Amino acid sequence: MLKPLLSLRGVEKEFLVRGNKGSLSFKAVNNVSLDIFPGETVGLVGESGCGKSTLGYMVLNLLDLTNGEILFEGQNLTDIGKVQQREIKSQIQIVFQDPQSSLNPRFRIGQIVEEPLRLNGWRDKHKRQERVRQLLTKVGLGEEYLGRFPHELSGGQRQRVAIARALSLDPKLIVLDEPTSALDVSVQAQILNLLKELQRDLNLAYLFISHNLAVVRHLSSKVAVMYLGRIVELADSDELFNNPLHPYTKVLLQSVPNLNTEKPLVVEFDGEMSTRLISPQGCSFHPRCCYANELCRETGTELQFIKEGHWVSCHDVSWGEKSEGDVVVAQSSTTYPGITD
Repeated sequence: MLKPLLSLRGVEKEFLVRGNKGSLSFKAVNNVSLDIFPGETVGLVGESGCGKSTLGYMVLNLLDLTNGEILFEGQNLTDIGKVQQREIKSQIQIVFQDPQSSLNPRFRIGQIVEEPLRLNGWRDKHKRQERVRQLLTKVGLGEEYLGRFPHELSGGQRQRVAIARALSLDPKLIVLDEPTSALDVSVQAQILNLLKELQRDLNLAYLFISHNLAVVRHLSSKVAVMYLGRIVELADSDELFNNPLHPYTKVLLQSVPNLNTEKPLVVEFDGEMSTRLISPQGCSFHPRCCYANELCRETGTELQFIKEGHWVSCHDVSWGEKSEGDVVVAQSSTTYPGITD
């Protein structure tokens, strides 16, 4: 049986906010459990401020956990020594959202890609330089870029450099934090195709954090929908987009531009995401949900198994069943230009 590469178990991150009237705490990530298998892409979607990037930074051990466990190949990252942590960190890398700010402007491209090798014990300079050339070739850049500075490159070329740097230590998992949102649409497609090719060749696993649902649908094998620090729906990609069950998932999919001329099934909701400094009692989404009842307002929800490959955190998913003649927005043909399978 295939074992998870990465397992999150009840992961929580609590921040303390100090003000004039004292201190308040809020949970940026609240009781999240998730598995990522080798070679798999898990998409993580939700509104800004829902805790997606915070969760990614905890996976990278850039933020400490408040509660829970993170297991990488069965090892608890919070219970191992510094030497083991360093070894595992080399197996988990990140590609940031903005390639301009994620690359050192004072370093040449060759130095940027070489630096992780130098810091991780590659003493032979000639071997480091040969590895850098191989990595740049792998991401579609030639040796002529070695001596250039980041500001001399386009946005897409800078992101290719960031990907090459992430690949330098042969990682097994890469956290992709909105890796294409700062790029033009045509360049986005090129970078996404590159990521798919690298995954196929190197058996990489991705945690893909994004607002772009069309991209998530094409790149991810499994999708987790996050709201106020919790995962409210988790399903295989095709299942989630064809049969969304949580009201919040439906709202997200409804926001995607739809060229379908048939009448969509419209889900009404109110207002913006509430602040976690004053978390609502009961279901976290009930203040915005037109289907909320007394149970929703009083009792919280946990992810529950609906069917194979589909979990939902909702007291009653029967509202999501389509009536005859209705067309769910998620079932429309949402395409992303330039992406190849």
